[in-house]
Amino acid sequence: MADKDEIEGVAGEYVLGTLDKAERDAVEAESAGDPALRAAIGDWAGRLQPLADLAGETPPPASLWSGILGRIRATGGDARVLLLERTVRRLRIAAVGFGAIAAGLAIFIISERELPPPPMAGMNYVSVLNGEGGRPAFVAMVNTETGMIKLRRVGEAPPPDKSFELWQVPETGPTVSMGVADQQSDLMPMNVSLKAGEKLAISLEPKGGSPTGQATGPVVYVGDLLAVK
Repeated sequence: MADKDEIEGVAGEYVLGTLDKAERDAVEAESAGDPALRAAIGDWAGRLQPLADLAGETPPPASLWSGILGRIRATGGDARVLLLERTVRRLRIAAVGFGAIAAGLAIFIISERELPPPPMAGMNYVSVLNGEGGRPAFVAMVNTETGMIKLRRVGEAPPPDKSFELWQVPETGPTVSMGVADQQSDLMPMNVSLKAGEKLAISLEPKGGSPTGQATGPVVYVGDLLAVK
C-alpha cells in the first residue's frame, strides 16, 4: 500500500471500527508486512484516544458471563470453560481485584476465538473533522437514542476573538448550525436529523458564533459522518 492518503484512510477506518470483520482481517494481514500502515494505525489510535475518554464506562449486563460460557461451549470449549470457572472460583476466594481479573479472562478467551469487537454502546455515528494535511481537529460522536452529540477538540483552540461553530452539511440544501464549539469538550443537543453520508464542518466565526445563521468565516475542518458498525 504505497499511497499515503490511502494508508491514512484505511488506518483511520480501522481504528474507528467502521470496517466489517473481513475488511479488518485484510488490514491486519496487510499491516503485518507494511511498516507504514502499522505506524499510521498507531498514530490514529493515539490521536483518537478522546473517543475512549468520551465513551465512559458502561456496566456489563448480568447475562454477560453466562453468555460468554455458552458461546465457548457451543464451539467445543467445555474444557476451557471448566478451567475458567475453577480459576474464577479461586479468584473469588482471593477477593481482591476479582472484577477486573475476571473481565480480563473473559476478554482473553473471546479474543482467541477471533470474535469481532463490539460496537460502542449507543453511539450511532462518528465523524473525524480534519483540516489541511488530514490531521484530526475534532471528533464527533452522535447518539440518536439520546439525541446528543459529543464533540471533542483534539486540535488547536480558536483565537481569543473568534469562535468555532459546528455545521451539518446535508447532501442537498443549506448548511445548518449545530452550535458554538469553543470548549475542548462539548455536549450538544441534536437540532437536526443526521444520517450517514452527510458531512460535519467547523467554521471560524466571530466570537459567539455566526450572526446570520450561515457560515460567515472560513470552513476550517470537515469530516464525513460514518455509521458505527
